[in-house]
Amino acid sequence: MTLIFSEPDPSRPEKEAFLRALSEAELLALYNETRKAASAAREAHDMEALYPLARGMKTIQRIAGERGFVIKAKRLLKVSDA
Repeated sequence: MTLIFSEPDPSRPEKEAFLRALSEAELLALYNETRKAASAAREAHDMEALYPLARGMKTIQRIAGERGFVIKAKRLLKVSDA
């Protein structure tokens, strides 16, 4: 599952309430899945898909910060880069 936010997103309050109900591990897993999807969209030069995913990642990071933990943005390595 990935998290996307359109601009403007009328369902933002419901999505944020859902995020606040997740455990730290679940929130981190959702961030990682959304990050993978955003990386794939960026590599494919699909900006229409990338921007809503980036907004989702930022929202997850903000909500994690409200709880007192930080999810740092990091570059994902491709298998060929490792």
